[in-house]
Amino acid sequence: MASRSWLTRHHSILPAITRAPQSSPTSVFTSTTKEPVEETLVEVDTPVGNDALNESRTANATLQDTQLDAEAWVLKQDELEQAFQVAVNTTLGAMSMEPNRKEVEDYINKAFDLPEQVRAKLWDKAKHKQPTGLKLCGKLISARDIPAKDANGKSDPYCLVGIISESDRNRDKVKTGNLLQWRKEGFVAEMFRSTTKPATLEPDWNEEFELPIDNLAEQVLVIEVWDSDEATVGVSEIKGAKGFGMFLKDLKHTDDFIGRTFLSLKDVQPQGGPGTLTLYSHTAKHQRGNVWVHLAIKGQEEGKISLTMKMDQSMLLFKALVMHEAQKGNHSYQKDWNAEMGVAARELLTRHAAYYGLGETHQAAVHLSVLFDYHKIFGVQPHLFAQQLDHIIKAAGRKPISVAFSQNGGPGTPGDWVDKLLGALEGLLTEVYSVLCSHLILMDVTTTAGVESLTGWIQVMAKLYQLGDLVARLPVDRRSLKTALELSIQTSVEKWYRMTSEKASQISTVSTLNAVCKSCLTLCETIQNSIRPAVRKKADVDYLACYFASLDKLLSPAMMECLASWDYNDVELANTSYEIYLNIKHMCEIAKLAEGNNIQDIQLFGYQHWFKKMVLVWLSVALARCKEKIDKAVQVDQIASVTDQVGYSSSLVDTSIFLYQVVEFWNNLGWSCPEETYTFMMELINYISEAALHYVEQIYTRVSNRSLLDKNTGNFTVTTQLCTILNNMEYMQQKMLSQSSKNVPSLVEELKLQSSFEWLQREKGIGDQAKKLVEVILDSAANDIEHKVTVVNQQLGEQFIPTISRFINDIVGAAEGAKTEQVLIPLEEYLNTNLKTLSSNLLFSVFRILLEDIWKATVDALSKSVSTLPKKPNQKYLYQRLRDSLEFLHGFFNAGGEGLTGEQLETEQYKVLLNDLDLMCLSTRELVLRCCADLAEQQAKVVGSSEHKYGELTLSVGYIKETGNVEVTIFQGRNLPALDKSGLSDPYIELALLPGFLFQSGSKKAKTPVQYKTLNPTFNYESVLPASQESMEVKGTIVVLGAYDHDILGKNDFMGICVVSCNDIPQLSNSSSLLDANSPKRRNMTLPLFHIGESKALQELALRHHFSDHEAVEFLNVLSKNYHKQKQSASPFFARLSLKNINY
Repeated sequence: MASRSWLTRHHSILPAITRAPQSSPTSVFTSTTKEPVEETLVEVDTPVGNDALNESRTANATLQDTQLDAEAWVLKQDELEQAFQVAVNTTLGAMSMEPNRKEVEDYINKAFDLPEQVRAKLWDKAKHKQPTGLKLCGKLISARDIPAKDANGKSDPYCLVGIISESDRNRDKVKTGNLLQWRKEGFVAEMFRSTTKPATLEPDWNEEFELPIDNLAEQVLVIEVWDSDEATVGVSEIKGAKGFGMFLKDLKHTDDFIGRTFLSLKDVQPQGGPGTLTLYSHTAKHQRGNVWVHLAIKGQEEGKISLTMKMDQSMLLFKALVMHEAQKGNHSYQKDWNAEMGVAARELLTRHAAYYGLGETHQAAVHLSVLFDYHKIFGVQPHLFAQQLDHIIKAAGRKPISVAFSQNGGPGTPGDWVDKLLGALEGLLTEVYSVLCSHLILMDVTTTAGVESLTGWIQVMAKLYQLGDLVARLPVDRRSLKTALELSIQTSVEKWYRMTSEKASQISTVSTLNAVCKSCLTLCETIQNSIRPAVRKKADVDYLACYFASLDKLLSPAMMECLASWDYNDVELANTSYEIYLNIKHMCEIAKLAEGNNIQDIQLFGYQHWFKKMVLVWLSVALARCKEKIDKAVQVDQIASVTDQVGYSSSLVDTSIFLYQVVEFWNNLGWSCPEETYTFMMELINYISEAALHYVEQIYTRVSNRSLLDKNTGNFTVTTQLCTILNNMEYMQQKMLSQSSKNVPSLVEELKLQSSFEWLQREKGIGDQAKKLVEVILDSAANDIEHKVTVVNQQLGEQFIPTISRFINDIVGAAEGAKTEQVLIPLEEYLNTNLKTLSSNLLFSVFRILLEDIWKATVDALSKSVSTLPKKPNQKYLYQRLRDSLEFLHGFFNAGGEGLTGEQLETEQYKVLLNDLDLMCLSTRELVLRCCADLAEQQAKVVGSSEHKYGELTLSVGYIKETGNVEVTIFQGRNLPALDKSGLSDPYIELALLPGFLFQSGSKKAKTPVQYKTLNPTFNYESVLPASQESMEVKGTIVVLGAYDHDILGKNDFMGICVVSCNDIPQLSNSSSLLDANSPKRRNMTLPLFHIGESKALQELALRHHFSDHEAVEFLNVLSKNYHKQKQSASPFFARLSLKNINY
């Protein structure tokens, strides 16, 4: 609704102003989700709107007062009759022959609320008087671009002007004639001839003429241009010829025709105006230049009536028509009227002005005076005043109104009307200023219509200030348009603020301040978005700067007074105070866009200092309420994915929203002091980490309390709920990382901390340390969560062990002839079902980790089953079945390369289990070879170590293919153990090929001489051990050299052994000198002595020895008798190995 202005005596109802309530800013204290969070803060009322003024008025009183004012404004009976007479005279005088006269007459009878007999009497009176008709008042100004008719390339142009009827114009005879001929034939009543302008193609005349009009609708103006050839024309035909010229005879016309133009009189604007008409040839096919004229239609006697009388009559007529048009349709006067009139009314006013010779300025003065009177009671739209002021300003220019009005008028004294006009203009200016001082109360500036109304009044004020003699009457401090506008805007802001504060004072102090701040921000946004740019187009005033200049004086003291009474320990204050902070912050951000020298000095810009103590309170309250919301979210969580695409439950979504609100809180905080920001930032990071860990603890409790056993089978079964919980925990762990993961942005990025780090580094030199500390806090939280996830995964893997063990027991208990692939089917189906559930519902990163834990659990279950199997003879088929099961499970978890990698599958426990099963599946001879291979591996380890505590042997070895012999040369020993009381030993060496069942000599040994009392003996002993080439190529065959201390009494003492793999002995074509240590065909080596260590193969052989396996008994006897003595220095393995203590 467009607004209107009000003087002190106005009583009509103010237009209601409604504002959309501003939505609360994103808050860390309230939830954006419907469930599970509950709103706990106190809600405050929306700030009062401008329609509050209506509460002090009553509709009945307002309507009654309006009716009284209307009765005082309307025309009385005699005035209405005078106005009616003016309308009738205009119709009869200016429209006597026009076709729309009947419509206008009907309108007059309808518009004037007079008794029928009165109207008839006035019509008769006017017709009896016979008002004079119309005349065409013109001014012939100039012509341009006319053709040359004389030999000198020039013409001697003059003009003939006359009026003919439209019907005569269309006759063939007329088309080929001219005005002089038509005059003779009676088609032209009167004619005007201009002076002749010699030798020119651009004549300037500036000559006025008047011609009577008989029928405006049916007559045509004719203008002809001729070239004079000094011949006499029919002078008696020319209007105004006097004296003897009246008795001259007409001479033949010899002038040359240049061109002519026609203009229908109905196309001439009644109020008059200049125009350019194109000249054409007789045939109208060729242009002959242009003629410039000024034309107006007036009454025949308009110059005989005084200007004062004309203006009085015009005002009576316009006021009468306004009375009719303003209440058309609803029988009551319209408020905020746009002065829209019907066609008949506009035609009547136009004809009246033309008939009495009233120019645009006079009409504007009349309309402005009448509309202002109407506006003071009912209100009109401001653009109506702007339109009338444009005419007055145009006429006045830089001259005083009185001078301009007099020059633009006709006969009569303009002084009275100028005084009246100045009075009306002064009253209008006072009214406009009053409107602008209260526009925020009177207008709904949140709407387009309200803004348009405001700018309309500003435009009216700007036009009024263009009238110098009007401005001179104003107080000195208001003679500048910019100053007056700024004062009015600031006054309106003050009135609006006080009204809003009074309404909001019905609630508590803090809530009052919050409500006021919300209203101020709403208005501030409206100003920036719509009011400010609209006002800027009309005046050189920054509305935003005026708003804050006034608001700062009111809101800042109220803010500081309220802060002084705040209890910073009151957590209920947190939410409201934070909303106040955000509202003021947003206002200050907008205020920085304002222009003005003093805008930077407003107190509101220091708002952060006011709230400094509240920041830590906000953070503390935010954490406490965030935890409460998390507890509620976890409690009501159904542990189901919120959508088919997202594997997270509602509690994670809610918690993410809660944490996001904290992030938004920080970003909205926008603290400007980086040094203070550092303190707040560290608290914030700690709070967020604590909240995230709290969520993980709560959701972990849900895992611990949930039974996951199948009620029918008792088997552990993976559920989608379990997968969802793991996904929740994994997401939260990724969220806490200081570096962004693939799908989860880091909190450092979301909190936009980089700018703070840069400032701290630049100003304090601690930015890098601060960043590192934040990363440590976040990564620590992420590690804690990751540990929880790991524990859950491990527990989950352990849950599989009992169920998998039962399946393995079924595999073990199957009949000896059962096929492995058949007995594995139940286990395969169980694993496949659970892994399919996991892969379908878990995040990939979680699934890979859990898959590895399940594999470890499976291997562990299989290991326990193997270790608990009773030791019986003839169980190779069972071991082979378990070996095949392990191989199958390895492939199952690898899934063709899409599952676990070889490195993940081949754990240490897997390798041990595989080795044990491999050994159990070997024949005794294969097992003996494995034992020999183990001895060779022990030798290699000892060679690679730095500690050779049993001494060394230097020897050379080679295999002669022609003779089938292994030739061994033992050169010397070094640092052998001292086994005699003298601190020395009597060493000798025994050597043999093992295992005996592959060699012709069996386990037959060769022996070196004893070297007495030395620890570094020199043997230079050569030995030949027969062996086939096939035996030498078998993996696991070895040459064993045992070192002993010879004792005369008792058994010899064992020093240690060294081993050479037959596969590593070079094969030679010919025998070379055994003592030639530098022979290139020999392999010379120094080997450390060692004692036989523990071996799985030896343990398996010991088991078979217990079950009287001949080959196992034979091999172990060889090792026991020859390479182990029952003394303290004997082999530690055999010291621990007791066949009697083996677990059968």
